[in-house]
Amino acid sequence: MSKMNRREFFKKVGVLGVVVAMNSVASNMKRVGTPLLTKTVGTEYPPPVKGANYGMMIDVGACIGCRLCQHACKLENNVPDAPGNIHWIDVFELDNHRPVSEVENIPPVGADIDYTDAPKPDHWYMSFNCFHCDNPPCTKVCPTGATYKDEDGLVLVNYDICIGCRYCMAACPFNARRFNWWNPEHPPSRISTVDGSVVTLNEDVPLRTRGVTEKCTFCVHRVRKGETPKCVEVCPVRARHFGDFNDPESEVSRLRETVRTIRIRENLGTDPKLFYFTRGVKWTEDGEKH
Repeated sequence: MSKMNRREFFKKVGVLGVVVAMNSVASNMKRVGTPLLTKTVGTEYPPPVKGANYGMMIDVGACIGCRLCQHACKLENNVPDAPGNIHWIDVFELDNHRPVSEVENIPPVGADIDYTDAPKPDHWYMSFNCFHCDNPPCTKVCPTGATYKDEDGLVLVNYDICIGCRYCMAACPFNARRFNWWNPEHPPSRISTVDGSVVTLNEDVPLRTRGVTEKCTFCVHRVRKGETPKCVEVCPVRARHFGDFNDPESEVSRLRETVRTIRIRENLGTDPKLFYFTRGVKWTEDGEKH
């Protein structure tokens, strides 16, 4: 065996130490759902519904832009108002010169998100939330597996192992995710802008922390118990429809068979499960259908 001087010996030991350290980091990354992180957030969802494939359909001809879906979503899912005013649902106002079939970007070109009066004559309204794609690009880029597609088609986030890299945000073509730049403020109760009632924190929805991404879950805590998402429940004109596309008798399956539907950026191959349609229902200046 050839002799080795001290410098060569310590160089080899140093390299070995780096390899051991990297292996240790990799091993720990596989166990990122540690008790400490679990205590911080405590992500827990009801088990997926076997055989289901959930999705949503929105009638943009019926939507009046009231934003009740947006307000109810925030209260139901403990979405914070401060310090950053996060929304899981955005509602845009567009003029009638641009049909839904021409919308290719989010936010739509020329759309107004800060409108104050609705519905307006010669305008229509389009709401966006997570599309819960069948082929979601966000899950492919997440380095820890924090964002994933479950067996019933819902795309969810395990906040306990989210490291805040925001790769999922970059990969999402629908701008459907939000990042917590600050520590969210979660008061024990808030006044509902839907009906003026006092709404307490929802114990069925985990509170997110600074440094994680969040998004619409289709109210997974409700859906897997046989209820509809809160936004569907509160819509005053029944513009939002939700159900199991694998069930041919479900409302969304029947609608998809009978109306012409549009999916935003369908050419990207993400197979989004948020469909838009219009039955030609518009609103007059006094708020009546015609």
